[in-house]
Amino acid sequence: MITFKSPGDLAQLDPHDPAYPVIKELIQVLIEDFPVQPYDASAYGYLALVEPGDEDRELLELDMPWRLAEVPWEGASLRQGFFLAILVTTDDFGLAFVVPDEPWVNGELRQVLEEILD
Repeated sequence: MITFKSPGDLAQLDPHDPAYPVIKELIQVLIEDFPVQPYDASAYGYLALVEPGDEDRELLELDMPWRLAEVPWEGASLRQGFFLAILVTTDDFGLAFVVPDEPWVNGELRQVLEEILD
């Protein structure tokens, strides 16, 4: 899982990665255009790109006791071949998970994501 808490974090992705334009757009909308600047990811939230191997493990690096299929999602949408699943933990803090719509996203996780699609 790769996290993006600032515009500079986009450098973690190769510009040819299919997730790059999606993450770049979300950083613009959710971080750079946020009305309170400078943006504080620890106060407002951030993005997480789900990678193969993340789909069925506890999200301990995010301080979450859940697997992705167990997260109490607010909802999800599809953007350019990726699920964008949202978790809101407080009135101010939320996480946006970018999950590739790929065959390795299957079973319980795919079922949950498809059920919460807007």
